[in-house]
Amino acid sequence: MMITIENIQEGTYLEGSELEYFVDDDTQIGEVYLDGNLIYQGLDVVSEDQLKLNFAREYVIEESMFSEGDLSS
Repeated sequence: MMITIENIQEGTYLEGSELEYFVDDDTQIGEVYLDGNLIYQGLDVVSEDQLKLNFAREYVIEESMFSEGDLSS
């Protein structure tokens, strides 16, 4: 699956295949990774749901069943 992420404010795009959310309960820092690369960090995050909401305020996520360059349908 191909994931395209657009930064709403900057208009930049990122592409990858795996999106991961991580919340550190001790520091209350939430992080979002795309293919293992840190793309977002939020402070005062207490749950994964809150991290996803905060992330969605700044980024648009589009998922596609096709990989880049895959022309089969």
